[in-house]
Order: sequence, then C-alpha cells, then structure tokens
Amino acid sequence: MPKYILFGLAVPIIIFVFMFIWSKISEKIKNRILMLIFGIFFISIFVLLFLLMN
Repeated sequence: MPKYILFGLAVPIIIFVFMFIWSKISEKIKNRILMLIFGIFFISIFVLLFLLMN
C-alpha cells in the first residue's frame, strides 16, 4: 500500500518539475527533445512489427 502512495506523490512532482524545466530551456533544445521522442516512437513501431511477424 505505501508504494502506491509514493507513486501517487512522485508522478505529480515529476510532472511539475518537468514543466518548470521545460519552460526554461531554449526552443532548439525543445525541438531536439521532441524529435528524439518521436524518433524512438517511430523506431519502436517497426521493432514491434518485426517481432510480431516472426
């Protein structure tokens, strides 16, 4: 039970810290972070498709 309370407290704290840091970084770094996230997502789709076909 206590681990669920810790998870419940940790998730909003992490979100608020991320929002605070996101507002401080430059547009160039924001674009690189978003490209990295979508690139990983795009590659993971092909990896999952490859695993499902085998």
